Amino acid sequence: MKHIVLVGDIVASRNIDNRSGMQARLNNTIQSLNRHQKERLRSPYTITLGDEFQAVFKQATHIFRDAIVLLLNLYPVKIRFSYGIGSIDTPINTRQSIGMDGSAFHNARAGIDALKKTSHLFNVQGMDNVCSRLIRENLYLISHNIESWNKNRLHIFQLFLEGRSVKEIAKHVGISDKGVYKSIDAGALKTIKNLFDETGKILDKDLTAG
Repeated sequence: MKHIVLVGDIVASRNIDNRSGMQARLNNTIQSLNRHQKERLRSPYTITLGDEFQAVFKQATHIFRDAIVLLLNLYPVKIRFSYGIGSIDTPINTRQSIGMDGSAFHNARAGIDALKKTSHLFNVQGMDNVCSRLIRENLYLISHNIESWNKNRLHIFQLFLEGRSVKEIAKHVGISDKGVYKSIDAGALKTIKNLFDETGKILDKDLTAG
């Protein structure tokens, strides 16, 4: 049986001025995700090394939405997200994402190592699919776009991924409807949302094929 494992890594964490504040925001965010996404998690988001965290998912739905929530709540801190597809050869720890092993974890770790050699934020490793390279390059392109976003655009995108209306987004962010439309267009948010959604569907197919 295949699983999808996330290894997340804070970029240049040792250079962050208020590291304890960042770690507190990270902890609060993953606890919130664990409460709201528990039906989609086999093993919850868990901080492992202070600047790294892990999770095991039942499916790929919402994995990128979660990533945007994390990027928004820790802004301007950058985070690498590596998703590994493969087996878990030890019992799944449903309380914490620690003490497990298998190719899914190895692939996620390899993906993080690859990201550290670049400026990209997203990676997928271990797919048994002809689309794997295309998906990886799409995620690299999305990373390139997101790296230059300000907090407002991240917030707009997070709400957009939730399916909020333009008026709702404008109210939450504190800008005009026109400003929301402008950000959606300038950031190609519809296209990125579609790419995230389609990538999730392909990952889910890869999981069920295992």
